[in-house]
Amino acid sequence: MNTSISTEALQSLLGPSADPVAAGWRLRELAESSVGQGESLLRELVRHSETLPGSDPAILGGLLRVVHTTLAQVSPPGVSDLDPALIVALESAIPAATPNRHLLLQLLALIRTDQSLAMLVEILKDNPPKAWMEGAQLLSPLMQHHDWNFAAIYPAALDCLQHASLAAPLLDLANYLTREGRVSRHPAADRLPMLNLLLGEVSGRLGQFEEDPHAFGDDVDTVQSRLGEAVALAVSLCDAVGLIGDESSIGKLNQTINLRHRRVQCEAAGALARLGDDLGQKRLLELASDPAARLRAISYADELGFGELVEAEQRSDNATAEAELALWLCQPQQMGVPPTGIEVIDSRRMLWPSFNDPVDIRLVRFEYNFGTRQYSNVGITGPVTFALSADVADLPIDDIYAIYAGWHAEHPEIFTVAADQFNDAQARAIEPLQRHLEHLGYQSLKPMLLGFFLDESAGVFSAVRDATACLVATDGLETVDHPVAGRLRPLSAGDLFNLYKGRKMLRTFNPSDE
Repeated sequence: MNTSISTEALQSLLGPSADPVAAGWRLRELAESSVGQGESLLRELVRHSETLPGSDPAILGGLLRVVHTTLAQVSPPGVSDLDPALIVALESAIPAATPNRHLLLQLLALIRTDQSLAMLVEILKDNPPKAWMEGAQLLSPLMQHHDWNFAAIYPAALDCLQHASLAAPLLDLANYLTREGRVSRHPAADRLPMLNLLLGEVSGRLGQFEEDPHAFGDDVDTVQSRLGEAVALAVSLCDAVGLIGDESSIGKLNQTINLRHRRVQCEAAGALARLGDDLGQKRLLELASDPAARLRAISYADELGFGELVEAEQRSDNATAEAELALWLCQPQQMGVPPTGIEVIDSRRMLWPSFNDPVDIRLVRFEYNFGTRQYSNVGITGPVTFALSADVADLPIDDIYAIYAGWHAEHPEIFTVAADQFNDAQARAIEPLQRHLEHLGYQSLKPMLLGFFLDESAGVFSAVRDATACLVATDGLETVDHPVAGRLRPLSAGDLFNLYKGRKMLRTFNPSDE
């Protein structure tokens, strides 16, 4: 490690006089100078611990990310011989609300010694992470490795079930250990009465939310955060009580199975079926016909020994594709709820960017009916499950494949530069492309971006043709345009470049036999 450079960069980031504006490039400089020297950087931070409480929280969060990256993302991991006391010393010196604090705690889980895990549990008892996803991330290494002593975590960590951010992740880890056969008895079995009580409470909260979404808050971010946390806990609790296998849980599971949330319904049904309750099996078979719940319902039916009762149609390739996209759409960062309609409209087997062999690809149309408003689009499954935000439903089928191929392609020599970022050479390169379009009859041309595709380049412009506003892309030989006037979700300049390069790639990968 170049300690002089790293120390200088580090000192400029600490204390109340640190410049937040310059912090970005200084953090990058520190990250570059600390490659392979994560422990030295950690020691430097501990040495400056007296300045940490008065430092900018955002900058401290950036520093913790640098520490995590330099230690956890090297091969082999740079934490194997790390003294966990260093991490505890840094953790105790930073303010509790420092961003990325969970990444620091994850290092203790990555070390995976009895000492580091005991330290982690003690910290979590007194100072849990803020969000359940942070809790899940910091515990995730324990699901990825088998070389740790589960007695270093359980039962002591179960005292953390009182913390909303840790309840679901700790139960998920216990469920994983039980399902994998690493423990002979579920780690939380002795806490079953509390788990049943907690399941009843969280089911009641979700029921209140279904009646009145404002029960979880008045702004979208708060509602989504609390809903995600409640759903995660309900899912983990259902799985836990099912694995514990005591009939005392049936009453609370019957309460939970009546909620409208598909994932929660499915988990409650799976737990009831595991307990031998006929309602659980019946509901799982019903849920197999619902695209948003199909994959999980079938998985439980197979695991519990009655998979042959699932209708063959629900296991078809098209049914699986519909289920994959429906599940993707249900994610909070997407639509957050299942579509009201979904169907495969086309399927092909072809060569695709980043794949050496042909893959099966399906285009899936979906729609949402919001009463007075409707939303629909076409997504893709196979090489990736995804749906663009722009409306591609009225594109020709070949172009829908092409725009997704262009979006999915990744290569260091495939990139775009926005018009307001052009250097002199790029500004000169766009000029002949604009003149070419003028000769073709496009008017009111305005450069939007310059796209580079291996050894080729193409310009994307806003334009008017035949009195209709449109976007147009050209490389001087091939030109593609798309109208944008009057459209609620028109293609962006980036989307059109994806369409342009996707056409080229699919033609190259899959030449016509004609």
